[in-house]
Amino acid sequence: MSTTTGGERKVIECTQCGKRCEPGEQFCGSCGAFLEWTEPAAATSPRPAAAVPEQPAPRTSVRAESPAEAPAVPPDVPPRPETAPVQAVPMQAAPAPGSAASAVTAPVQPSAGPVQPRAGEPVAARPRPTAVSAPDEPPPAPGDLICGQCGAGNVPTRRFCRRCGTSLADAPAAPRASWWRRLFTRRPRTAPAAGDRPGPGFSGRVRRPRFLVPVLVVAVLCAAVFALRPQLRQATEAVKDRLATAQQVHAVGVSASSASRGHAASLAVDGTTDRYWAPDREGDGKGQYLEARFDEPFRLLDVIVYPGISTNAQQFLTQGRPQTLLATVTDAHGTVTQHTVNLADSAGEQKFHIAVSDVVRVRLTIENAYGAGSGHRVAVGEVEFFKRG
Repeated sequence: MSTTTGGERKVIECTQCGKRCEPGEQFCGSCGAFLEWTEPAAATSPRPAAAVPEQPAPRTSVRAESPAEAPAVPPDVPPRPETAPVQAVPMQAAPAPGSAASAVTAPVQPSAGPVQPRAGEPVAARPRPTAVSAPDEPPPAPGDLICGQCGAGNVPTRRFCRRCGTSLADAPAAPRASWWRRLFTRRPRTAPAAGDRPGPGFSGRVRRPRFLVPVLVVAVLCAAVFALRPQLRQATEAVKDRLATAQQVHAVGVSASSASRGHAASLAVDGTTDRYWAPDREGDGKGQYLEARFDEPFRLLDVIVYPGISTNAQQFLTQGRPQTLLATVTDAHGTVTQHTVNLADSAGEQKFHIAVSDVVRVRLTIENAYGAGSGHRVAVGEVEFFKRG
């Protein structure tokens, strides 16, 4: 049977199990009954039934009054129906005294109605109706049960297909798209049914949790990226430094806080290790510095220091050697960074990784020294700078 709810929306109710089905479903989702057989024609007001002319019943018997009045009826010709309906009543004609008239009975025509099966005979099963697939059938939604017979999508609560009535016990579910694909996929807009209220607009969708949660996640990620820009930039530069090849860069000018006679600051960048820079004052040389300048900004990677007056171990121990240097690096924007360099008390090159971008000036200041004492000066044999190639 059919019922109507608010907004004049017709709901079909299965007559076998009583489940309420939505319009457009051809089979019940609970028992699989065909709904087109169970839904009678809806009528809002009683209408008079159309007059159907009654067919006259075949004449079964004719009473003859006399031999002259009784017509001859051949046994193989059916009686002709009259225009007016005549109710056939079997009558037994009583012959008059001395008359040979008798009742003449016409053959009875077989009924045209359906033949009922006899008791004990098997009844053929009525074929199950099949639904014709609609050309504009929408594709199954994510999570719907896909019918293996007709391919129609069904909600997960159904047990039988809404189009062909096939059991959905082993029907696979349509795959669900990922959250980011659902976020950027527009749903098709369909016209609302008669009596339905249209969905909310953009402001209403924004207030929904399904739309609000991805927006909040994107906003938090953007805020985190903005706040961590320096760390991300440093990580990117570190990766580039490891993949790049270091190239030596030469200073265009070298100065020092002081220099002893014959040991100027320029000797620390002359490319040889047998000549060195030494401050003018004897002792540990604390606070004395050596500064190199560059004509173009570059990405500093490494600094190599040759401490002492020579790479020869015997001569190396005759003068003081720096133990700790403070590297003060200035970039093209005026930003200053400091790095502590701890040297070993051994002859030869010692390499230190100091990664700074846009470097234009580097100062090395002596903090303390090895072998410092009366008559000894702290010496620096050579300093080399390397940039990212």
